[in-house]
Amino acid sequence: NHTLLLYVIMRTETMEMDRGERVEMMVAIYDSADTVRHHDLRTHAERRQPLQHTGSVSVKNRKHRAAEVCLCLLCFLLLIAVIVLCVCFTSERKQLLTHISNLTEEREKTLTKHEQVLYNNNNLTEERKQILSKYEQILNHNNKLTKEREQIFTNNIKLIQIKKTGELQQGLLEQEDPFKWIYYNFSFYYISSEKKSWSDSSRDCQQKGADLVIINSSKEQDFVQKIAVSDHFWIGLGKMEGEWKWIGGTIMNLLHCCFRYWSSQYLHSYGSYCALITSSGWIDDKCDYNKKWICKRRILT
Repeated sequence: NHTLLLYVIMRTETMEMDRGERVEMMVAIYDSADTVRHHDLRTHAERRQPLQHTGSVSVKNRKHRAAEVCLCLLCFLLLIAVIVLCVCFTSERKQLLTHISNLTEEREKTLTKHEQVLYNNNNLTEERKQILSKYEQILNHNNKLTKEREQIFTNNIKLIQIKKTGELQQGLLEQEDPFKWIYYNFSFYYISSEKKSWSDSSRDCQQKGADLVIINSSKEQDFVQKIAVSDHFWIGLGKMEGEWKWIGGTIMNLLHCCFRYWSSQYLHSYGSYCALITSSGWIDDKCDYNKKWICKRRILT
């Protein structure tokens, strides 16, 4: 009975022990079974205290093992994390190296294209310089040709003028009064010694291949006015249908053209009048009056 009770007690206390410890305890129990039968409860109590001490040591060992297991687990987890980070870092490094390699290739291609563009630009610049040089040569040649053409044209004009002047002088010499023609600025002016009406004077000029003088500039006005120092002379200006018109039909604006040539005290507002030139300027008089006249015949038509 004591042996069975001791076995039950030891079995209960060693429920939480590991397998190796229980085997050792069972061996100890069987070895000391005969001895335990002859002890009393006091001896049993004395043996119980070492058993309780052995249980506490086992609990401490379990705690240490649990801590070791946790530490190993943490180390394992850290190792896995380090491995994962290394794998990620390696992958990203490979990607970065690949990207850098691609960028380097693109940079080399870009530099190559840039060099080609620079080379083409240099070629275009050279071609542009050559074209500009040829263009300048052509311009210089054209300028020379233009100057030569202008010179030839001027010479032709002079020859034509000389020819026409000779023909005109020959024609004037063949007339009855050749010494009444005066040359001025590529035109010949005829100063009559007779007196006729404005219309008869115009008809006489036409018979001579000329017209009553039409004054186109202040210089011509001064020239004709010097001729008219001795008398009054009809010019090719008349008042027709209320407007002053030149012999060719051109309307003369008194305000914008030749107002300064008129002597205002002789200017009539109404009626049919024709213009005369005097040493003091233009005057108007009735066209039926007999006056001297001045014809004008241009060399160049």
